Amino acid sequence: MPSRIARRPGPALLLPLLAALVSIAFAHPARAWVEVHVAGDDVRLAIDRAGAATVEHKVTLKISGGPLRALDIQGVDPDAELDPGSYAAPLKAAEAGSLASATPVALEVLPPDLRPREDGSRRPAALRARFDGRGLSRGVFVLFFRYRTDLMKRGLIQLDGPSARISWTGPLWDDGYDSARLTVAIPAAPDEPRVDETPADAAGEPPAEAALAAPSTLSTLRRSVDKDELELLRPYAPKAEPIRWAIRADARAFRPEPAAARPGADALGRLSDAAAASPDPSRTLYLAAGAALFALYSALVALKAREHERLARAAGALPRPLVPIPLAPRAALAGLALVAGVALELLLRDGTAGAALVAAATALAAHRTPRPERAAAALRRPGKWLPVAEAEAFREPPRARGVYLDVSTRAGKALLAALLAALGAGVYAVAGASPYHAHLLALDATALLAIFCTGRLAELPADPAARPVAFLRDVARRVRRSLKAPASAAPRPAAKAPASAAQGSAAKGAARAATKAAGAAATASELRVVGRLRIPDGSPDADELRLGLSPRAALPGFVAIEVGVVYAPGAGGAIGLPEVLLRVAPGSPCERAVERLAKSGRSSRGRRPGERVLAFTPRLPTARMTAAIAAALVRAVSAPPAGAAPTRPQGAGAPRTPRPRHKAASAAA
Repeated sequence: MPSRIARRPGPALLLPLLAALVSIAFAHPARAWVEVHVAGDDVRLAIDRAGAATVEHKVTLKISGGPLRALDIQGVDPDAELDPGSYAAPLKAAEAGSLASATPVALEVLPPDLRPREDGSRRPAALRARFDGRGLSRGVFVLFFRYRTDLMKRGLIQLDGPSARISWTGPLWDDGYDSARLTVAIPAAPDEPRVDETPADAAGEPPAEAALAAPSTLSTLRRSVDKDELELLRPYAPKAEPIRWAIRADARAFRPEPAAARPGADALGRLSDAAAASPDPSRTLYLAAGAALFALYSALVALKAREHERLARAAGALPRPLVPIPLAPRAALAGLALVAGVALELLLRDGTAGAALVAAATALAAHRTPRPERAAAALRRPGKWLPVAEAEAFREPPRARGVYLDVSTRAGKALLAALLAALGAGVYAVAGASPYHAHLLALDATALLAIFCTGRLAELPADPAARPVAFLRDVARRVRRSLKAPASAAPRPAAKAPASAAQGSAAKGAARAATKAAGAAATASELRVVGRLRIPDGSPDADELRLGLSPRAALPGFVAIEVGVVYAPGAGGAIGLPEVLLRVAPGSPCERAVERLAKSGRSSRGRRPGERVLAFTPRLPTARMTAAIAAALVRAVSAPPAGAAPTRPQGAGAPRTPRPRHKAASAAA
């Protein structure tokens, strides 16, 4: 028998299989189909005496498939102002007046479509209704929405002698439906309204063929004390064509009559007209609030300018407002800009214009750093340095009086906190209506910060005899604490005699450490702290204050240790740059003791002949680093206490310099 050979699947079978896999891999998800038909549209048009109307629609929708997410409504009034509260409910629930199963609807006016239609006419305005949640499922629903329009401004109410013609065009639906209904409610008038069988076009003029094409309209009139309702009914609404309605009414419905000529039954209308003629209380309140804000901010700007000028003149400087114009127009412009900016932020949807005006008010209220009247490079007059007791030299200087608009003072802090609390109350009140406008109002606090946080006392030219008091007092406190620190960590000497030579050498080392610790403690307890004031010749006031430090037992050749502060001009005021000066005699044991520390400083000549000055500057102008350098220098120049072992000489006949604890000083310098 001939052997059977199994055949492999050829290309004819592989290609269909590959095509099926590709179709499965790239298949799009199935989308549900939805079909909507309009089965009716009942419209109510409520017109007031000014010609403004409220349009209410009840649209019956038949939905197949679904769900329906949104619906576009063509042909609404172009000036429609949407009212909240739109919803969609099943037909049975709507007929029963129940909203338990209603679905909220979000309305938005679509941007105008500038493309012309097929017949060359403009496309009508459109409105989009979005259904929240999952949308509308299959069934019959009633869509209710409402908006406002002004028929008088649009020319749809034409007064012609004793009568008025009212015309209105309904939406354009893609489906035709039976029983198109419109109810027009107008203010009551002596003559009753009636149907106008010659409807006008969009421009308000009746067309030439209106007599032939006028549809039949049924009407029902209901009259009451304050309004007349005319219900219009047409048997059929054409497909994809808008319905144009027109009625004739008494022109006196839109013209206020004198009080004597009106019937007594229209008392409610007279009261409403009187209320409309009276001024709006809220408008008066807003105007009063704007006037108060203008007066308050203008007064704050003027008082701040006067206060800053007085302090700057007393410090020998020239005040510099950010906007260099006279004070009176500057204060007035600042108040006007702030009031206008806040009003625009609250009234407009976009806060850019209002924020720009608030920024202008902030600039008008701000001050730059004052400029000293005398040149900074002017040479000082000769003077004398006088020692002053520590308690007298470093006592707190008297505070400036009459400074209420500076955040660095107690009165300034309290006043700024009160104004910010008032602003916070306003922000809280606005947040309930619009969180966006509340955030804009909160950012307007910069107008207050410009008053309280610029032109401060710290920005005035520094007085070298008063400004460094707090800094030098802090340095003295830190130096004392640094010199007392080693005493608590010193090891106690052995109480018993050592039993071996090794223990004896260890005991000697411990004794030397205890002696050094005791010497450091004695140095801290005997540290002399004084103030040094420089009095220029012919002047009763000092022009510089320094801190003087010296141990009571110092090495020969020691003159003084001084801590001073040099002030350099900066953007936010004077910047204090501390410096530690060590004055020694050249070639003295004190100079040899600080040879290693001298590498971190700079050397110069002193005030007197035969005096050398070593200047040390901390890396950062802080009291901690300055005190570390001063404490290291005090330890280096202190003489060993009585009874301590003499130090061994370095080299031939040269005494060994005691190793100072300058680790912190070298790191700071």
